[in-house]
Amino acid sequence: MSMDLDKDDLAALCAGLTTDEVDRVHRLLHEWNVGPDSSFPVQLSLLTRAQWRIAANLPRLMNDSRKLIELHLAEYRRQSQAMADDFAGTVDGQNKEFKKTVEIHIQATRQAAEQIQMQLADAQAVAKRVKDLMESAASEWENIKASTTAQCERLELVSNDLQDRFAWRVMLRSVAWFFLALGYGICIGHYWIH
Repeated sequence: MSMDLDKDDLAALCAGLTTDEVDRVHRLLHEWNVGPDSSFPVQLSLLTRAQWRIAANLPRLMNDSRKLIELHLAEYRRQSQAMADDFAGTVDGQNKEFKKTVEIHIQATRQAAEQIQMQLADAQAVAKRVKDLMESAASEWENIKASTTAQCERLELVSNDLQDRFAWRVMLRSVAWFFLALGYGICIGHYWIH
């Protein structure tokens, strides 16, 4: 029976053993080296190799997760910017319409004032009506401005909330992978000891 073992290591392992015990150690090592595919050493080797493959893939998986989150954040920012631009365009359009409406009201007021110079009572009534319309328009303008400010603040809060959620997800995935690898290591260590 010929074995390709380092004789010094085998001698150190067998130091202080009886001849029967040395023979049993030789048989055990020989069976482990030439045993069937379903033997413990082969299974342990395959399990260890699989664990190392998983451990080797963890940095790549973490990097892929980070890149995916960055892509999602970039898309979110792009969509948020498009929404903000669209909202700004809508507000600008409303501002232009409002200015036109105010200009039309001003022109109508001037024409009415010129036409009814002789009728002071009617002119006062028209002036009061125009004043009310302008105050209403100014109030409406303030409401639009306040609404725009509130929408911008809400959009910023939602953006911050989404960024926090993405950060927590990345952290939780990292911790989960770490505990999974730790659990495998503990199981193998426990199995190896027993």
